[in-house]
Amino acid sequence: MRIAILLLFGFGLLNTLPAGAAPADKESTYEIEVVVFENRLPELTGDEMLTWDAERRAKKLENAVTPEAAVSAPYLRPTITSLLNQDGHYRVLAHQHWKQTIDARTVARPVRVVAANPAELEGTIRFYMSRHLHLDVDLLLRETAPGSGVKVYRLAEQRKLKSQETHYFDHPKFGVLVRVMPLEKDKEKEKLKN
Repeated sequence: MRIAILLLFGFGLLNTLPAGAAPADKESTYEIEVVVFENRLPELTGDEMLTWDAERRAKKLENAVTPEAAVSAPYLRPTITSLLNQDGHYRVLAHQHWKQTIDARTVARPVRVVAANPAELEGTIRFYMSRHLHLDVDLLLRETAPGSGVKVYRLAEQRKLKSQETHYFDHPKFGVLVRVMPLEKDKEKEKLKN
């Protein structure tokens, strides 16, 4: 998985704001883009397996929402997917691009990750405000192994974010790239704060 990160750095796709960037405005609207990809490198087998709690997971997915379509064209998809698909060690599982306003953690609803094959990948991503922007990723990857049935791997992480960055969530079996961008009117607000 570290190879993917090196690829991304090599192509200059992980860019950041200055360290003193201001926290987000609670009334801002953001575009969020997510690419989930599988890692097929055999030497990076992980043991982050999960005993699947089907009832709890089903309830969490029931509460997930479908957000509004994004305004701008995808940023990550064209470049990342071509890089990942050219290397036979990675495979894109899902790509989503939407817009939403920021809410407090207590009311922010998770967004369901829509995979090309829902039997392989399912889960949610929740974007919220708690002084700063935050993102919760909670995804399950199912892998069918000959002779040993289905193995389920989980990537669950909470992270503070800055907008206008590409963030990488790592797991030995799969990775998530997330880009968070304010809409044009909100970009102007952020410039005025700096």
